Amino acid sequence: MTLNNNLDDIKSCTVLVRCDFNIPSDIEDLTRIYAAKDTILQLVNSDCSVVLMSHYKRPSEDEAFTDKFSLRQIIPSIERVIGLPVNFIEGDIRKVSKKDIKHGVNLLENLRFYKEESKNDMDFAKTLATIADVYVNEAFSVAHRKHASVAAITEFLPSYPGYSFINEITNLRSVTSNIVRPYTAIIGGSKVSSKIDVLDAISQTADTLVVVGAMANTFLAAEGYDMKMSLVEYDYIEKAKSIVAGAKSKIVLPRDFMCSENIDKPGKCCRLKCIPDGYSCFDIGEKSINSIKMILSKSKTVLWNGAIGAFEFSNFNIGSREIAGFIADLTRKKRIKSVIGGGETVASIAEFKDDMSFVSTAGGAFLEFISGVDLPGVVALGL
Repeated sequence: MTLNNNLDDIKSCTVLVRCDFNIPSDIEDLTRIYAAKDTILQLVNSDCSVVLMSHYKRPSEDEAFTDKFSLRQIIPSIERVIGLPVNFIEGDIRKVSKKDIKHGVNLLENLRFYKEESKNDMDFAKTLATIADVYVNEAFSVAHRKHASVAAITEFLPSYPGYSFINEITNLRSVTSNIVRPYTAIIGGSKVSSKIDVLDAISQTADTLVVVGAMANTFLAAEGYDMKMSLVEYDYIEKAKSIVAGAKSKIVLPRDFMCSENIDKPGKCCRLKCIPDGYSCFDIGEKSINSIKMILSKSKTVLWNGAIGAFEFSNFNIGSREIAGFIADLTRKKRIKSVIGGGETVASIAEFKDDMSFVSTAGGAFLEFISGVDLPGVVALGL
């Protein structure tokens, strides 16, 4: 299915563009600005006045309109990415009018300064709409939020998805409905509780579901294995059993691990039945890595969400790096389509991400979409 964004039809008008510029302040990661670049430049080249809006961090009510949470501070980053000057419109968004909009690129203040935003307030959305002729959503990463700038705004302006938004949906549908098989999903991370809906949904659609990360410990404990000091969510043992029992996928779990008494110490490879007392599992072992590679080599579509090991520690990022390198190689050879999503996943495979077929900019929206949830931002655009 090909989605049509019709951005070429938007010419010589004022366009309100919802972006996600909630970029980290402690690292230089401009991925989400780059995601909006093509849409912004297309609109500028079509003689439009572009008004960008975004949320930024989580200011309290007392912190509204403080420099620490102002979008003003990311203007240099936006200008560097798009190569154009940005006019910052100071003050209360609710008092902005069309006369404040300059021809070119403009930026409104942090949407999270307004409690009406998260309440999907219709009056707030209507006020936003008064400064523009057209609305474009270029923030798939917030499409799971029923907020005024994401959902309600579409009631008042002709509305379109941006290039990146369309790209996200098209690629995520390749692992939810338009699937080229065999399809393998690798789901990792620390807690089963945070990804129950994802595991449930994918266990019904994937040919093979590989469960890794600390969440694999809960599934193994459900099989009766003693995981010693490893993280296990005992409240989810029965849920893990029910997922396995009802799965249409073949579920694959690690059978060896890199274990240690302390995460700061080097690990040693232990078979599942031979984890020493006092030890925890922090990464998968060589046999498990090779087993996953064998599965991947027979796949056509691969989804990966969640780190395989404690990737923040170099001694326990071997599994993620090995698997990432293998997926990247298969992708370069055009043997698979690889869809990667989730902040920790992308962080754990940073050196390989340019070789993947698609790397999502989203976290929560990514997980909800592949779980089959109808996202408010997607529904509002009629997609």
